Amino acid sequence: MNKYTWTLIGTVIVAGISLATWAGAINQGDKEALNAYKKMEQARNQENKPLSKSSSNVTLSDFSIQGAVLPEADEIRKYNNTNMQGLLSSTDEKLSFIMEEDEVKGIVIATDKEPIMAGGEKSGPELFDLYENIKNTLGKDVNITYFSYSGGFIFVATDSEGEESLWLDQRASTFLDLPSHKQLKSEEVVEKIREGAESVDEEKTSQLEMGSKSE
Repeated sequence: MNKYTWTLIGTVIVAGISLATWAGAINQGDKEALNAYKKMEQARNQENKPLSKSSSNVTLSDFSIQGAVLPEADEIRKYNNTNMQGLLSSTDEKLSFIMEEDEVKGIVIATDKEPIMAGGEKSGPELFDLYENIKNTLGKDVNITYFSYSGGFIFVATDSEGEESLWLDQRASTFLDLPSHKQLKSEEVVEKIREGAESVDEEKTSQLEMGSKSE
């Protein structure tokens, strides 16, 4: 499995996420997603044989991260604020880290009732490190949200003073041409996302013009 390979379960929704406290016992969605990960690892390691110690002993992190989503490109283009939270809408999805003792094996995304995806053996550890870096920099009381962008992830951190900053993983940083794993101002990331939405609109216009000329 490469960095951005997943076990997809049902419909995958691009999600943005805010920090939430683990709600006690594992819910049905998380349980099914974790079981899917175990089956995937079983198939990879040894077909039709008992689960390896690594895959059978994995659990989920003792916290989860609540979901949100970016709007369509036209709404992004119209957005005049520099605050990222104002651009996001919440969902019922949550993200948890797949753990084997203290080692991060990947992530799962699920609702309370349904699994969405499981995997990310390389992006999982990166996201966990990014999450820990934010907490170490801004304090344990920081509120963290994330959303997916072009296959990567962006974390939105709001500190105890209400100041917002954004942190990008490597894939998101490549698409937005911004530094990864560093504290960034909201306005510069919002502007890059707006530019991306404008380029999508320009591409659609170009395709329509080419189609009309060929008729």
